[in-house]
Amino acid sequence: MSSVTQLNCGRLHGDIAMFEAGTEGRVTLPVSTWLVRHPKGTVLFDCGMPASFVGRTERTDKVSTFLEIECSAGDTVGEQLQAHDQDPGRVDFVVVSHLHFDHVGGLAMIPNATLVIQRSEWDAGMSEEGASRYTREDFDLGHKLKLLDGEYDIFGDDSVVCIPTPGHTVGHQSLRVRHTSGRQVVLTSDCCYFARTLDDGALPTFGHDLDQQRDSLAQLRKLRDAGAVIVPGHDAGFVFDL
Repeated sequence: MSSVTQLNCGRLHGDIAMFEAGTEGRVTLPVSTWLVRHPKGTVLFDCGMPASFVGRTERTDKVSTFLEIECSAGDTVGEQLQAHDQDPGRVDFVVVSHLHFDHVGGLAMIPNATLVIQRSEWDAGMSEEGASRYTREDFDLGHKLKLLDGEYDIFGDDSVVCIPTPGHTVGHQSLRVRHTSGRQVVLTSDCCYFARTLDDGALPTFGHDLDQQRDSLAQLRKLRDAGAVIVPGHDAGFVFDL
């Protein structure tokens, strides 16, 4: 069994209609990463925004055309890890759900970890077409790679398992963890933005394949109905407390 700690890595603010088609108003999206401590090693699920997002830069100006960024020096994944007594240089694995900037941007601060990612996601990020959707400088940093083609049990004991949940991107994945409480915890990232998404099925206006994402949500509902705690990716109202 493993402990799971939420790290708070800033916020994004924007029109909710981007993330729930047909709705109106503004929404705050917390950017979280997750520190998983297992007896055999340390896993980080996602790694937040780039250090270059602290303060105003040319890149933040581009993003601010559709999302307002809130990211201080203390919100970077490196600082968050240190605040939780974890040396960023001693993280064993970084499991990346997908290659969008708010999920892979902090990878440079985790220099010695093995990057665990679905092969289809990595290939998309490295492709010429992917250059219009991803920033290669965020993730093509020379880390050791573990490219997956489906589910992957990191420690071989069914306690920390990568599960494909494609649709938001071609190779999106979630992480299933057997928590010290005895419950299964599923970190869903952008497969399931909000807790309500699991039941109302309202999806963003963008994505690789929304029908495929609906199938992934159905998979998450089955896990919930079997007793798992489903942790949404960007829900400011969700409280992780086990």
